[in-house]
Amino acid sequence: MNLHPVLFPVPQELVARTPERVRVQRTAAREALRHCARLCGVPEEGWEKNADDVPQPQDGLYWSVSHKRHWAAAVITDHPVGIDIERIEEKRPEMFDELAGPDEWALLPARSWPDFFRLWTAKEATLKANGTGIAGFRSCRLTSVPDDHSLTLEYQTRPWRVEQFYHDNHIAAVTAEMDTVTWHVVE
Repeated sequence: MNLHPVLFPVPQELVARTPERVRVQRTAAREALRHCARLCGVPEEGWEKNADDVPQPQDGLYWSVSHKRHWAAAVITDHPVGIDIERIEEKRPEMFDELAGPDEWALLPARSWPDFFRLWTAKEATLKANGTGIAGFRSCRLTSVPDDHSLTLEYQTRPWRVEQFYHDNHIAAVTAEMDTVTWHVVE
């Protein structure tokens, strides 16, 4: 099955990080999921999460969503999948060492914020595909950097190919297996 990850804009009328803004972001993620379902020719409704907030498969299909202040992302496919989106921005410098070890940083072009978020989104997507939270960051390891839009990670002795997409000072990442990935941006 080809992957059709969708980026969907989050309405910007709310600025402060409030429960209402998070609700708007989650609604945008669900809209991205509906758009993705239409692209894949599968039902738009019925995508449920368990009590731990982990997306549950529906009729042999797996799904994942992510949302930030400006953009939400979603993907549906026939195998475990994860997606993440992050805005590229400066954070606390110590986060570099919290995210990855020196051997992983040596594989990337620089210890820069774009490379930080490239690795962050790849790890987050991989962990989501495994139903694991961010506590697993250090056990999810970067093993190769084939090009500017893909990374290979290892998690629980299994390799994970991650495809990445840059848009509007954001980076999105999706676990890709052997799928062809076609990104869609809803403007």
